[in-house]
Amino acid sequence: MTRVAVVDMGDDPSKAVSQVFEQTCRGRELIKGSGEVYLKPNAVDFKPYSFTSPEVLKEVINYFFEEGASKVFLMENSTQGNMTRVVFEFAGYHEVCKKTGAKPIYLDEMPTERVRLRHFGEVEFPRAIVERFINNDDYTYVSVPKLKTHSMSTVTLGVKNQMAFPSHKDRGIHHNNNLHQYLADIYHLIKPDYTIIDGSFAVFNGHYPLRTYLNESIECLDVLIGGTDTLAVDVVGSRVLGYNLEEVKHLALVNDVGDLGAIEVIGSLERFVKKYSYNIVNNYPDDVNIIQGRELLCPEGCMLNVLMLLQLLYYDYNGKGGFSILMGKGFDERILAQIEGKVLIAGDCAINETRDYLERRLGKKNVYTSPTCNRLASTMTALCKLMGVSALSLVPSRARAIKALIQGKIHGSRALVPSLF
Repeated sequence: MTRVAVVDMGDDPSKAVSQVFEQTCRGRELIKGSGEVYLKPNAVDFKPYSFTSPEVLKEVINYFFEEGASKVFLMENSTQGNMTRVVFEFAGYHEVCKKTGAKPIYLDEMPTERVRLRHFGEVEFPRAIVERFINNDDYTYVSVPKLKTHSMSTVTLGVKNQMAFPSHKDRGIHHNNNLHQYLADIYHLIKPDYTIIDGSFAVFNGHYPLRTYLNESIECLDVLIGGTDTLAVDVVGSRVLGYNLEEVKHLALVNDVGDLGAIEVIGSLERFVKKYSYNIVNNYPDDVNIIQGRELLCPEGCMLNVLMLLQLLYYDYNGKGGFSILMGKGFDERILAQIEGKVLIAGDCAINETRDYLERRLGKKNVYTSPTCNRLASTMTALCKLMGVSALSLVPSRARAIKALIQGKIHGSRALVPSLF
């Protein structure tokens, strides 16, 4: 039986981190010949509660140094539409690195190498990931995800945390109803040596809690969940969020553990009795005409990220409506004939079916497109223009954001980010 520790943090996160490892596998036993430890947080974005707690990361870093690590690195390739340096700046990760001596690694700035996924052919991974963790077993890889539900994958824990490895341009291509198999294929290619979930808060109603609905989307749990088997840790983390293994498609696809009966849980799960929603808040602008295809519409693709960004700009940044959005496949010609004004066409299915017709009717300047199945940077660029929101208003400090963006570009970042102007 694989062991998973469930430890209450209380007011001593340092002690809790040590307990998680002591009850499963000591840090010194995880450190390999190189002496180097690489931590992978969930740092998709810098919006409040969307990223792994800096306090938890600080304690994990300190723990590995105390256990004998020669170097500790904090590595990430943030979500599409973001640059990792910018996220690290506003998530507090640069400060964590300064305090602990850990070194940041911005995976979007690194050379890439093609790797093969079982069902999807070749995709681009950062060369550092390939050299250290796929072609080598001399480096320690520790995943530190956040305890979150996810509108497209039900939960986003250790297995989903590895979605950072494909390049931005490759992520959008299969970010559709194939997402679950895509995550499973990445996990079959590369597995963490240890996974510790930051459950200081449960984050739900999707994976980007809106400030407007923040109190309805987070709950303080103060728990850490850890073990050497990422799948087992995810099963327990899913249970804390209210889901069994079969309800999480990507976990069911990689299942070789079974459900809780095959896992030795060290600690109590009795206090976790809620089922936290993975759906985004069901509230949309009345003055945005959302038109969905009748034949095909992937929640994991053009649908939910577009709706999430629409909500974000409208409710948190006072964006304006007065336009239409098309997504999916299979549109009624009579409905298309009634569209007026400006329109965003999201996803290749809708673009291929409707763009030519709508550009002839409305004029090219009134038709915005976001290609592939999920191109967040393009979607954000279009929605910012349509809704009258500057992309730079989304960051806490324009000066710091621009500085980080310039540094990222100088160092070769391949991140796809929205247009700033």
